[in-house]
Amino acid sequence: MRVSTAGMNNQMITQALRVQSSYAEALEQQSSELKSAQLSGLDGQAGAAVGLTADIARSNHLVTQAETATAQLEIAYSTVDSIGDLVQGVLSKLAGAIDGTTDDYDSVQTAAADALSNIVTLLNTQYAGSYLFSGGTTLTKPVDVTDPAYDPTLNTAYYQGGSNLRTVMLDGGASISYGVTADDPAFAEAMKGLAAIADASPLDAATVESAFDTLSATIKPLGHIQEKLSAQTVTLNNLIDAQTDFQLYANEMLTGLTKVDIPTASAVVAQRELLLQASFSALSSLKSVSILNYL
Repeated sequence: MRVSTAGMNNQMITQALRVQSSYAEALEQQSSELKSAQLSGLDGQAGAAVGLTADIARSNHLVTQAETATAQLEIAYSTVDSIGDLVQGVLSKLAGAIDGTTDDYDSVQTAAADALSNIVTLLNTQYAGSYLFSGGTTLTKPVDVTDPAYDPTLNTAYYQGGSNLRTVMLDGGASISYGVTADDPAFAEAMKGLAAIADASPLDAATVESAFDTLSATIKPLGHIQEKLSAQTVTLNNLIDAQTDFQLYANEMLTGLTKVDIPTASAVVAQRELLLQASFSALSSLKSVSILNYL
């Protein structure tokens, strides 16, 4: 009988190399925790993995937008609260002038002028480089009381911002509008009442009473603005919560598609290491075989 180990030797080498490659792949999965470093290695799940990755990225961007918007709304709410406090402070002084508690009209005028100046500053509040009360025109200062067309008794020509509110863009072209613009009637009336006092020359009882009525009428509308800002914050927080839940679910699905279970991967590594050792041992034994063994 003719004895030849050449063919068997080649087969054993091929098998050993295959096992070695399999062992290296298992080691890579164990160390990277990924099923494959390439999408092509995901067994037909590459499209699903790419889609989930893109969905998660869009959701993250949306959450970032919504979180920025809620921060802006919180500052806007606080700003409107400060405006309300300024109006209330002047109303107290006007009430004193009306009931005769004080006849110092100069101090009343000073208080009104200071409050008006502070309200202008508050309505020009910026956050991260954009104006909160300019609507969609975020880089334009919303209030300019030096505008030649502005007449506090007639119009809101002080307003330089946009006509639309800020928006958070959603999928499908939908959006959530939020914020309030500085030309809101509550702000305009507050500025009108304060300007009537500050600009009066001289200030008389009739002007004091008229301004008191004007400013008193702004208290509820200012409160309504705060209610609106609070409702917008709730809407955005609900959006953030929904997107956060989606990301948790999507990340779990993506993990299932792309990552390996570490205990399982470790067991596979150990198993393939034994196979590799066995292959090398068999190959070594085959190489030690001599024709003399068969004579």
